[in-house]
Amino acid sequence: MGRIVVAGLGPGEIPVIDKRVWDVLNDVAVVVFRTEVHPGVPTARIEIAERKPSVRFTTFDPLYERAGSFEGLYREMAQQLVKLADATEEVVLYLVPGSPLVAEKSVDLLRSIVRDQLEIVPGLSFLELVWARLEIDPFGSGVMMLDAVDFPASAKLHVGPFLLTQVWSKQIMSEVKLSLSDPQDTKAVVMQGLGTFSERVVELPWDELDRAVDPDHLTTVYVSRIPAVPGPALVELYEIIARLRNECPWDREQTHQSLVMHLIEESYEVVDAIERLGENPYSEQSSGLFEDLKGELGDLLVQVYFHANLAMEGGHFDLAQVAETVTRKLIRRHPHVFSELEVSGSEQVISNWEKIKQTQEGRSSVLEGIPQSLPSLLLASKVLRKGTAVGLDIPSAETSLKEILMAQQSLFAAVGSGTMEMSDKFGELLWWVANLAKEIGIDLESALRSKTKEFMEAIKAAEG
Repeated sequence: MGRIVVAGLGPGEIPVIDKRVWDVLNDVAVVVFRTEVHPGVPTARIEIAERKPSVRFTTFDPLYERAGSFEGLYREMAQQLVKLADATEEVVLYLVPGSPLVAEKSVDLLRSIVRDQLEIVPGLSFLELVWARLEIDPFGSGVMMLDAVDFPASAKLHVGPFLLTQVWSKQIMSEVKLSLSDPQDTKAVVMQGLGTFSERVVELPWDELDRAVDPDHLTTVYVSRIPAVPGPALVELYEIIARLRNECPWDREQTHQSLVMHLIEESYEVVDAIERLGENPYSEQSSGLFEDLKGELGDLLVQVYFHANLAMEGGHFDLAQVAETVTRKLIRRHPHVFSELEVSGSEQVISNWEKIKQTQEGRSSVLEGIPQSLPSLLLASKVLRKGTAVGLDIPSAETSLKEILMAQQSLFAAVGSGTMEMSDKFGELLWWVANLAKEIGIDLESALRSKTKEFMEAIKAAEG
């Protein structure tokens, strides 16, 4: 088997080829250009042919046309190079744009396939020109360099800055653009042909990327910042909770049980923040109220993270498993969204939800999973909904009104007859009130809270 020598052409029209390439040229049988769509290739061909007229030239450009995926494209390049080396006792010279050690996946794959017969000659990459045109220090800016096809995944976890390489087709450019569903005022710097006489550097609005640019093998995209995504902030919160457990005396003392009251309190504070939004939550006056809601949701999120951290310390599960579990559950319980099941409306969704929980999750009753510690009005409302889900004939709103009147009469008749009997009559009255609320679509808990708050305002007024 022959050797494979990989070297770079540099970034511009005048190839910058390392001296070690010329030292082995007499042993070279074939020269493979990854692509001839590079301004330095014509000159490199002439120089190599002058030094060794018998050398044979080829290129991987035809592979781009029939490639099913980029990973498959790069892997086929590496495999073909190995076959060429197997077929000769001489050297196969593989020349790539820029440097073989920068943004060259075919070289990475080649290194994983064959090592003993491989020599990689470092070269001058296009990055030196990129930093010069952008006038930034890559170390100081913290820029993340990516193959453009990897950008959609990374855009979910980071806000930038990004330098996207290998943006050589309209398809890739479109996929990059569509990675941001709400780009807002994001702009990108598109750099083409750096180091050539046709060099072009232009800043564009994100939405114009695939319309205003005709990408080629010398196209690179830089974006300083994309709209914030939840990933980095969630990771930072995760790390802060872990640090508090290690360094804060109060946090170190907490257990699942000790945090229960905090979880309940934070949940109610979220409810209060939502109710303060009122009937028109999207008015100009509500911006401060949304800030309150954001803060309360954050406090509640801390509780989720804290419990997950405690469970992880005990070797039970971690936050990622919590997210994975609920993701799978949501997909499983929404076949009308994630598969081809059709539903007629929300009532059928609820019915399907209960059937899925019983058949796929092994529950023996629709009542499984209902916390018995729920406040009584919430418990009654939830149980009534479960009755509807299993097809019980729940009395109508009209029937409930009649039963409420009858329960009132029974309650009046029971006055003075004893606490136990009075309690039973009150329970019956409240039960029918709960059923009426369910039938006409009223959240009984919210209705009672609203009325109680009205009375609280009356108390404040009476206090002067």
